[in-house]
Amino acid sequence: MGAIFKSILKGLLYVLAFPFGLLAIALYAVFGLFVFIFQFFRLIFLFFSGRSFKNDLPEDIEARKIMERNKPKEEGVDPALSLYPSDSIVYGSGYVSPTLENKAENEEEKVEEGENDNV
Repeated sequence: MGAIFKSILKGLLYVLAFPFGLLAIALYAVFGLFVFIFQFFRLIFLFFSGRSFKNDLPEDIEARKIMERNKPKEEGVDPALSLYPSDSIVYGSGYVSPTLENKAENEEEKVEEGENDNV
């Protein structure tokens, strides 16, 4: 008997919820159409006035200023973005990665070979 009531209530819920679902979809479609038309005319106006489509927002400009202010003073690789352990604050300044040593030796050999070829 309980299964019959569950089935009836589910059907009733679906019948009552269906119009609200259709209404939500219709409102979203109207909103999307409005945004499409607005962006279309906005981009046409920007194109013919000679302005860029990709201007930064005021928030982006302010964020860039803050990032430039907080940038490390020394020129080099940002330790937070480095893939080498020698740049990490965990190892300290005395640690040198073997991959960096090999890379430096290879570059020195290439420079020496290049100088000998031009002579």
